[in-house]
Amino acid sequence: AMTLSAQRLDHWTLVTSDLARTRQFYTDVLDAEPLTRAFPAGVTFGGTTIDFFLESDSDHPSPGSDHHAYTIALQDFDPWAERLRTNGVPVEFANFGRTRMSMLFDDPDGYHFELVVPMESEEEAKRELEKRGIQPRRGQGPR
Repeated sequence: AMTLSAQRLDHWTLVTSDLARTRQFYTDVLDAEPLTRAFPAGVTFGGTTIDFFLESDSDHPSPGSDHHAYTIALQDFDPWAERLRTNGVPVEFANFGRTRMSMLFDDPDGYHFELVVPMESEEEAKRELEKRGIQPRRGQGPR
């Protein structure tokens, strides 16, 4: 049988209670690239488009328990944590799996994010995790 595969995550959508606040968070805090089109508003972050839809009578922000995880470079881990904290975003560090180091945070509407560093080896991961006092976690992910 022919093997099929997906190429990449093209886009995901979120419903926001405040379009201006969401746009500001994604462009200023996450340094995402704003889309040039008028509708829907949105950004490109980590090569993926995020569409923003304003809350309506039938559609409300619904972050649920899902999260989106983006890969970052090891040298960017601490600067990302600093950037988020400087902007008043609570950050939680975590370790899921022996060679991964993550930080977890939410956008203003409560959508869950993970920035994850995949390490080359368990030795490197152990060193970087210990340096930051990050404890291993069991389970499927952030929440």
